[in-house]
Amino acid sequence: MVNIPRRIGNYELESETGQGGTSQVWLARHAYLEQRQVAIKILLAQDRDTIQRFTREANLTSRLQHPNIVQVYDHGFYDPFYCTILEYVNGGSLQQVIQNEGQLALDEALNTFKQIASALDYAHSFDIVHRDVSPGNILFERATGRALLTDFGIAREPSQSMTSVYTIMGTPGYWSPEHTRSATEVTPLSDIYSLGVVLYVMLCGALPWDEIPGPPQNNFGPPLPLRQRGLRNLPKEVDRVFQVLLSTDPAKRFPTAQAAVNELERILLRHQAVTQQKFRPPQLLGEGSHSWVEPAASLPLDPPPATEDENEQSIIESVLGPDLIRAPIVQAEEQAKRLYQPGVVAKLLNQWAKQSFWRKQLLGRLAKLHMLRSYHLYFYRLRVVYEIREAPQLLEEPDHKKELFPLEPELTPWDVELPPLETFEDNPGNQEYLPGSAYICTCPSCNGKGKVICPECEGQQRVYVTPEELADSTYASSLPEWLWAKAQEVFPKLKGAKDAAPALEHEGPFEQLDQNDLLYVSCPACEGRGGHPCERCQGIGRLVQHKAFYWQRIVDNFEVHDELSPLVNEAWLRKNCDLQPIYCEQAKGPFRPEWSRIRQLRRLIQQAQAETDDEVQVALSEVTIFFLPVTDIFFDLGTTEEPSEAELYRVSIYGFENLIPSDWRFLNWERVMLLCFSFFLLALLGVFGLVNWLFPC
Repeated sequence: MVNIPRRIGNYELESETGQGGTSQVWLARHAYLEQRQVAIKILLAQDRDTIQRFTREANLTSRLQHPNIVQVYDHGFYDPFYCTILEYVNGGSLQQVIQNEGQLALDEALNTFKQIASALDYAHSFDIVHRDVSPGNILFERATGRALLTDFGIAREPSQSMTSVYTIMGTPGYWSPEHTRSATEVTPLSDIYSLGVVLYVMLCGALPWDEIPGPPQNNFGPPLPLRQRGLRNLPKEVDRVFQVLLSTDPAKRFPTAQAAVNELERILLRHQAVTQQKFRPPQLLGEGSHSWVEPAASLPLDPPPATEDENEQSIIESVLGPDLIRAPIVQAEEQAKRLYQPGVVAKLLNQWAKQSFWRKQLLGRLAKLHMLRSYHLYFYRLRVVYEIREAPQLLEEPDHKKELFPLEPELTPWDVELPPLETFEDNPGNQEYLPGSAYICTCPSCNGKGKVICPECEGQQRVYVTPEELADSTYASSLPEWLWAKAQEVFPKLKGAKDAAPALEHEGPFEQLDQNDLLYVSCPACEGRGGHPCERCQGIGRLVQHKAFYWQRIVDNFEVHDELSPLVNEAWLRKNCDLQPIYCEQAKGPFRPEWSRIRQLRRLIQQAQAETDDEVQVALSEVTIFFLPVTDIFFDLGTTEEPSEAELYRVSIYGFENLIPSDWRFLNWERVMLLCFSFFLLALLGVFGLVNWLFPC
């Protein structure tokens, strides 16, 4: 039992409002300022590390001055405890509200989410990661409905060196996958993950999964659809927002909490516009797209109808949304919003005009804007690893090992497991045997004897030789001395010819010899054995026959991009603009079915599939989608009072670099004509000078 003093500094303790593992929180009132109520967090532990963490928390929180973060008033040692004096929030925690009342109403949940998102983004701007965003650390102010983030006890900042490498910190159920690996891997994107779980709990009253993910399985997966939790009054796009918020890959989450707020507000605003028909939001280029059309307020012109490519761009968001890399998409949105601000486009046009002496100067001042349209220009790349497995062939080898082959079904080449495929690299492959295809057979060449009859002597072990053959020193040198002596008796002209071949001429009595003049000698081919070891079975008499196939892997690339304006080409874009990857996913075996729902990818997949047959299949594929933000400006130069849509100039701004390609329509024709006239005069003077020189007066 810890004896807590009734007074700490100028504050008198009134009641305990909370307790943790190492501290207690008390409601206290100022001894002299009766209306001043505070919360005092009293550290009960006395060890050095805990005191250091407690002091660091107070110091860190005191730096964060935000309306949705609980403020620190004071901190110090009040014998015998270390204490932190905090702003008192009189509405309890979100955890208590959910326990007592269940799920929150939609507007209340979104309002809370928006406030805590603002607090987190503010903390992240100081590189401070909370690491324990959960309902227990979100407080409510009863009178105003203000939500406040509290308890930065395990928060982390770049200079911190106290975190244990393999320690898991936070509240179970609100952990991100990084939390469960190590406290040092937790980033601002981990806080956004936890905030997504908090929003889900506020809306549904339950966690996004039936079982809490965490060690040792770390079975993190996509959240359950809201309809399975009984919420049927929200558009399906909200489920996609949760898939992004709770993505296991941090790069696929919203880069900031405010980006998630903006996406939710956009979806709900569109949903209300459709159901209530009370207002019309800026026209979207297809449902779920990050591209939009927004007419300038000064003119009533309707935006151009969405093209096929623009409709395709909206499908990318709806089909691949949870797997998209969010940071560049949000950056493109923010850039488009900046371009919509008054004067930004005019300044950009003026700067572009100044880059060339031959362009119309002060173009931004002359241009009368009618409409802006922002969208994404996509570049698609499909990488494919083709695996080639040729038709099996029958191979054989001598039965040296006397190996016992298991009795099993014979597999096809595509049933055989090959070395794992992990990278997009060519592989020359190898030869693989088909399991279940091996059997032992008698060698058909020797009928199992292990030997074959010598074709020279036909098994007789001897052959007849003529003087001409004996005269060959190579042959003669292989004869024994006694046989060579006998040959010399039969053929006198052989004397002295053993070491000098050819020693005899093919004439005289040699041509007149009959069969009686032939000599029986040992067969030199088989050395008198009458046969040879069978080369086919290597003398064993048995063969092992297998079916085998050859395989290899070949990488191929396919690329396509959205249709470009006639005023720009792909080479210029790739050279001057930084293409941002927003999607990169792989598939082993067949292509992912969602890829075929995107028209441009469907074209690439059809090209890749055209290369396949019974022996060639796709083993690994990867789709990468790059994009450039594009903003089209529609304006006139004041030459027509009421221009039609066809009479408007259209200029496109490409990339995050805000680049505009060259455009002959905005040449300063006065300067061009002056230059042409100057060249004409110079040419004319040159002609006169030449004539004068050739034909002097």
